[in-house]
Amino acid sequence: MEVTLEFMTQKDVNHENIFSKYARTVPDKLTLRELWNMTEGNRNAFDPYGWAASKFEWGILYILARDEEGFLSKEAVRRCYDGSLFEYCAKMQSAKDAKMG
Repeated sequence: MEVTLEFMTQKDVNHENIFSKYARTVPDKLTLRELWNMTEGNRNAFDPYGWAASKFEWGILYILARDEEGFLSKEAVRRCYDGSLFEYCAKMQSAKDAKMG
């Protein structure tokens, strides 16, 4: 889905910033290490509960939506916020099952 700059919402801009700043291995995907660095870079100094909650939330998203190569895609992160993550995961799983069987 191609989004032009004039129609991007603040949420879209934040997602683009996350991936442009932290996705070093593949431009539109995050590794577990890059995800860790992103949560470290965005934490508040005096909020240890927030540190733990952020790492937990992003860690669960990584476990649920990573691909077979161990990357969390930009599409999976967007789908987490728009409510279609589980459909996306089911589609990925059925594609994986079709390859195996």
